[in-house]
Amino acid sequence: MKITLTTLLLSAFVLVGCADDSSFLISPETQIIQQSNSPNWVKLPADLGSGSFIETTYSSSKMINGQDGGMISLNVIIPRPGNELGDYESHIRVFVEKESFPDQENKLFTITLDPDYALLNITPSPSTLLKHIRIDWTLNGIDVSQIDPDAFGFIYIGDNSEILETENQVLQLNSILNWIKIKKAEITAPTDQTSGGSRYGFTR
Repeated sequence: MKITLTTLLLSAFVLVGCADDSSFLISPETQIIQQSNSPNWVKLPADLGSGSFIETTYSSSKMINGQDGGMISLNVIIPRPGNELGDYESHIRVFVEKESFPDQENKLFTITLDPDYALLNITPSPSTLLKHIRIDWTLNGIDVSQIDPDAFGFIYIGDNSEILETENQVLQLNSILNWIKIKKAEITAPTDQTSGGSRYGFTR
């Protein structure tokens, strides 16, 4: 997904204003690529910019202590004046339970939002943790008419490509206000995975 430099600066300003003080934002070059055998992820709008484009991926990281746990947030707001779907907004909260890893350890958690699909990557993998992580995510300003309500879901793909449904979730879709959201999505990953990242996303 490509956006103008002006829009990027605006969105970055909003991001910094909304983010947790102890988290920081980066724009890695590597994007999450949709594989041919991947689930049918919800597609993000293709019109988030015009004119001279640059590639952008949004990411937020935070160091979390095992004894206390913590929360990583990522907020992206891209104004789209006159667009019938309204402004594009993505609000993500990832919660790490306390005592998910040894008390004396500190781990750097990173969430990365894909620029093309309603998909995010989280590192380290939940397979390295003793407890589940929890995700709240709201997407505004997207075309929900292409989403099949019967196929609409939120899933987890681990390092071994195993697809799992998340648990204890509240999944919502609003075709009038053009938003989708997931609340309290939990996953305790199988322990036979590697220590890399894991993908979470909306399917249609």
